Amino acid sequence: MNIYLKITFLFLLTLMLLTGCEEETPNEPQTPDYPDYYPSSIGSTFKYSMTEKDSAGNLVQSGTRNILYSGTFLLNGINYTTQEDSLDFGSQSNVATYLFRKTETAVFYAVDTSQIAQLIPDSLKQYVSLRDEMQLLFYPLTSGSSWSLYRITAEVQPGFEIKILDIIAKFESAEQIALTIDSVRIVFPSKKVSYTVELYTEIGSPPETYSAFMWYVQNVGLVKFEGNQFVVNVGGGGITFEPSSNILTQELIGYNISK
Repeated sequence: MNIYLKITFLFLLTLMLLTGCEEETPNEPQTPDYPDYYPSSIGSTFKYSMTEKDSAGNLVQSGTRNILYSGTFLLNGINYTTQEDSLDFGSQSNVATYLFRKTETAVFYAVDTSQIAQLIPDSLKQYVSLRDEMQLLFYPLTSGSSWSLYRITAEVQPGFEIKILDIIAKFESAEQIALTIDSVRIVFPSKKVSYTVELYTEIGSPPETYSAFMWYVQNVGLVKFEGNQFVVNVGGGGITFEPSSNILTQELIGYNISK
């Protein structure tokens, strides 16, 4: 019996030592493999139909938006994809260039801080540090997922901040969305994300609020936008600061993802 107990004890001791050695050996963190809802290959093109309606539902104007991922650009030591963006409403057109990058868990757009600085009262500018990027997407897109796309606060004294702008993104649901692509009606499984802009114009007062929704399809990207014009440029790397009750709808009508 004593021999049996000794053997058992040695076996358990050996097992504990082996287990301890395994626990002490650090495991390499695995890179998350999330679905790609924002393909960024150079040469890819996207074409959208655009309609603008007033609060009564009357058509104000319509047009198209064309996007080309034309190359790469190094900014502040960070390598971005260059997005050439042209908007044509017939009576008016606009061409702009945006910069975005991707990580394993997010999509970021470079921000023109000189434009955003116009929102900040002169009396608070010395207390504000502006972020150079906005976070358009954050993976995984699952129930309960939310993040701050962009935020401006003024730290007027240590531990006391005044909020000036907050854009909150939230995953809403997985939806089937029907689109006409190159004259063919196709139903895509998509992820619906809401974007809410809170603009604080007076200290202590409720913010002005504007909202929009964006739908993303795996291996295609942004397929639909619908909401206040105030946030329409969020999807293109900019933020428009002229509030409007008009509703803008943008739907994908053609695309080519470069290989």
